[in-house]
Amino acid sequence: MTDLHELTETLATLRNSDSAAARQLSAIAHVHDYPKGNVLFYHGEPSDAVYIVLEGKVKISFISDEGREVILAVMRPGGIFGLLGALDNSARHVGTAVTIGECRLAKIPRSQYLAWFDGHPELHRPMLGDFAQMLSEAYEKIGQQALFSVKDRLLAVLLDMARADGRPREGEAVEFDRPTHQELAEMVGTTRVVVSRLFKELIAEHDVLATEKRGKVIRVSLKKVEPAGPRL
Repeated sequence: MTDLHELTETLATLRNSDSAAARQLSAIAHVHDYPKGNVLFYHGEPSDAVYIVLEGKVKISFISDEGREVILAVMRPGGIFGLLGALDNSARHVGTAVTIGECRLAKIPRSQYLAWFDGHPELHRPMLGDFAQMLSEAYEKIGQQALFSVKDRLLAVLLDMARADGRPREGEAVEFDRPTHQELAEMVGTTRVVVSRLFKELIAEHDVLATEKRGKVIRVSLKKVEPAGPRL
């Protein structure tokens, strides 16, 4: 059983719901801490649970037999994943879920989650709205893989991180901790060597990007941001 306050503060939908729905979900959710790089499920595996991110980040990706990876989504605190497998009649996961860093997750057995969801029709619209947004972002990333150059994909990933994880600086600027080049390579579907070269080119070409603290922090001026690559 997870802490009721922790769950409701993390999941925005529950903060606006009646307390009974939150209590019932809390009673069936089991909290676990996971190390970095922990595989939660593989693409195509039977779905046995739905997950809610309480702390940390989890990536959902497709991985080819040759090892090439395309990241469809990065789930942050408040994010729910495993829903496709839970709601689909095939009851199989879509994508592979791996923790990016140390994570704290609430795990809810599939059958119990579906029973809870069916019992609270007032939550269907907001939760399905969040689900639709997640799918839209996944489609966007698939489109980027097909239509963007590798450099534009890298810029798009950096700007997404600035908007999601940025800490406010002066003016319209934000800063965030830079992932490793290997992690960025996995996010854009290329190699670490290519990311190292393109990252230097982006810093030189775009005055919206700058590095600080020996390159470990990236500063982005969001006010000057222009969309990368072709419009989808």
